[in-house]
Amino acid sequence: MLLWSSQIQGNRCDDSGIQALMACGYSIAKELSSPPKPLDGCCTAVRIIGMKCVCEIINKEIESAIDMQKLVNVASACGRPLAPHSQCGKLP
Repeated sequence: MLLWSSQIQGNRCDDSGIQALMACGYSIAKELSSPPKPLDGCCTAVRIIGMKCVCEIINKEIESAIDMQKLVNVASACGRPLAPHSQCGKLP
């Protein structure tokens, strides 16, 4: 799978943020082409968990494995767009 538990380090949203990233793995992986729309399980996870928790757990290692623009697109497609000028991830 795209993410391993050793790549993810502790914040209060860890468990739920990890679930959302894993559910959306095929939509946000750098090495895979994006499907036309996120899978239902991905959107369900994003809607229930929220992008705040997803963004909180993204560290540099995770960010190197996922395409942040794809993540932004998934959030929007799932009805949970990121707020303008919000910070998601660790890289500048």
